[in-house]
Amino acid sequence: MRVGILGGGQLGWMTVMEGKRMGFKFSVLDHDPESPASKVADRWFPPERVEDFIKASEVITYEFEHIPQEVLEKVYDLTIPSVNLLELKRSRIREKEFYRKEGYPTPDFIISSGDRLSEDIKTFGFPCVVKAEKLGYDGKGQYRVFYSEDVDYILKNHHSEEKFLVERLVDFNFEFSLIGVRDSRGNRKIYPLTVNYHEGGILLYNSTRALQIKEAEEILLSLMENLNLVGLIAVEFFYTWDGKVLINEMAPRPHNTGHYSLDGCYTSQFENLLRAVCGLPLGSTRLKAPSGMVNILGLSLEDISLQELLSVDGSKLYWYGKSKKPRRKMGHINITATTEQELEEKIERLLNLIYSHEPS
Repeated sequence: MRVGILGGGQLGWMTVMEGKRMGFKFSVLDHDPESPASKVADRWFPPERVEDFIKASEVITYEFEHIPQEVLEKVYDLTIPSVNLLELKRSRIREKEFYRKEGYPTPDFIISSGDRLSEDIKTFGFPCVVKAEKLGYDGKGQYRVFYSEDVDYILKNHHSEEKFLVERLVDFNFEFSLIGVRDSRGNRKIYPLTVNYHEGGILLYNSTRALQIKEAEEILLSLMENLNLVGLIAVEFFYTWDGKVLINEMAPRPHNTGHYSLDGCYTSQFENLLRAVCGLPLGSTRLKAPSGMVNILGLSLEDISLQELLSVDGSKLYWYGKSKKPRRKMGHINITATTEQELEEKIERLLNLIYSHEPS
């Protein structure tokens, strides 16, 4: 099977590595030939060679939402999940309006623009979270607003005509994710729930829990049907102190919160994506053992001790080969354990070994 991937990041890299194990051939469309997925793919194409990329692919999928419109128009027919799903996800406003229209639970929100943001927030009320409509990931374009003066900082970073999503700041008990996979025949599977811990809008670590939240599972299954999904979808939720489940956001692709599945589940999220888009039977999403993941942010290999990290029993390092930048996802460590308590202790040890200081 010849699979094309839009985007060359680490999600594509792990998809390629899992697919090569199954005998697949890969092409990657990305501006950077040194991106993680580009380096391990069988062929690399820059965006201006999208026609050649299409000819090299029997099916196309994506690992990133923010793909140029002119590229999406050309790959439309071969792309799974549907490009229509990407269009929904590329706008935070469109995504949240979809939830509201379809009756899915989400934090209260209003739509605003730079020229009226201050007044709209005063009317909506403090505290709130302001999110730029476009290019939102890893905390980018996202601001917590507690006072009127906070809006001045936002406006310094954005144009007055930009649109914004203004959400109620949720006082949640914990954040969690569910990842689902669905094939073209409507078969569906759900991965184990993970509880997630963020640092400045970026996932720092997460772990599986023997916890079932039926309402969230029903939302995930409904979304897969409603969107006619073929492929993967990850949904991040808030669980409030009074037991409410609220959708934070979704991603119709492999997700950072599912990295643990490479070692913790019988079939990883990356392999199941390929199975779904290539018309193959879905693999088991069952958990082998309590599992988790710790992101390595803004550090090089020279900044960490492999000797110490790999001495933690059950740990496996995944290094993306990217150039070092502050807060950039450079790699991650998957960890497995025999009990949830042991897992949490191992994660705490890994965090202490990686971050003797705050993540840079």
